[in-house]
Amino acid sequence: MQIKQYQFKATLIPSLITVALLYIMISLGFWQLDRAEYKANIQSLIESKQGTATISLDSIEKQEENWLYQPVFVSGKFDLQHQIYLDNQVNNMLAGYSVFTPLKISDDLAILVNRGWLPVGNSRANLPDISVTSEMLRIDGLLSHAPSKTLLLSDNVNSYLQWPAVLQYVDIIEIEKQLEYKLLPMIIIMDQSTQTKLQPLPVKINMRSEKHTAYAFQWFGLSLTLLIIYIVVNTKNTNKI
Repeated sequence: MQIKQYQFKATLIPSLITVALLYIMISLGFWQLDRAEYKANIQSLIESKQGTATISLDSIEKQEENWLYQPVFVSGKFDLQHQIYLDNQVNNMLAGYSVFTPLKISDDLAILVNRGWLPVGNSRANLPDISVTSEMLRIDGLLSHAPSKTLLLSDNVNSYLQWPAVLQYVDIIEIEKQLEYKLLPMIIIMDQSTQTKLQPLPVKINMRSEKHTAYAFQWFGLSLTLLIIYIVVNTKNTNKI
């Protein structure tokens, strides 16, 4: 292709490589935009549920969009024999654990409760105290999904050989197999500091939508830069030949 004294002529292999890279980078850009929209919707949902009336767990609606981040209360007894330390939880640049304890709301049904965070301490060999009363309690908090899995180097990183268990992720179905009762497919995040001696952490999104949008424009910018370089490198001025 030639425009005035400029002629564009590209070879096959570099062109194929450029097209492949452009496809990957543009796809990543649109993926980041999708994540930005998803995070914006989640943040909007969290904010819309703040300040709403606390309802009984028994009265929640089945549709996820209705119960997610809904303030609830429920009464039950903690299962002291099956507590969980969720490892690698950072708060204010300090390493620690989030503590999950099943709350039995009947003989054959329970819900996992995130009781809060506490630091690792001086040594990982000595786990911090997470003892809790076995009496009937009312628990207040927000309904949520179990924490999403982070990058794992193995498929079988969790061990339930001893309790309390130190886990790398929380999988409700996996944990339920270790128990003699059912778990609800959700968790309660305690948000009342008077109800736990641990530190309740606010519900937050790990990466807000604005960062995903910024990453998207970075990918689009890199795509444009690559395209410009490709055109410039393969365009010759015929007057100088």
